[in-house]
Amino acid sequence: MIRVPVWFDFPMACLGALVSGVMVAWVNIDHGGAAALTAALKQAFYAFFATGLILRFSQWLALRRTARVLALAMAVVIPLLVTMTLLYAVHSLKGTPEPLYSIVPGTGLSLLGLLLVTWRAAHATTAAPGEPGPAPETAAEDS
Repeated sequence: MIRVPVWFDFPMACLGALVSGVMVAWVNIDHGGAAALTAALKQAFYAFFATGLILRFSQWLALRRTARVLALAMAVVIPLLVTMTLLYAVHSLKGTPEPLYSIVPGTGLSLLGLLLVTWRAAHATTAAPGEPGPAPETAAEDS
């Protein structure tokens, strides 16, 4: 069995690749099947790795113990800016027919995912090393 590193969110990476690839294909279909498929495959490949890494980074930022509100804001804003920059760069450099429109689906999905990750982190009860964790019934409710 393949072991996924803790710094990579594999299920969200797969979901991000599938959904964003389909959306980019739809956005670019007017430029022909080959151009749409090329753009979609580039997007899916990028989204798989970027989603897995960026969402884990967002979780790490959101769970920082200092300045809770700032940490939660940074957990959305910083990864979103990184996502938008990388998406535009990938689509601009590789000749996607509509690079600006092609980043809209990825940016929207990224924002939703980051808000979800941040919301879950804000409502999670995490314990520092050596501290007791949440009560069993609380931990089950958060799942």
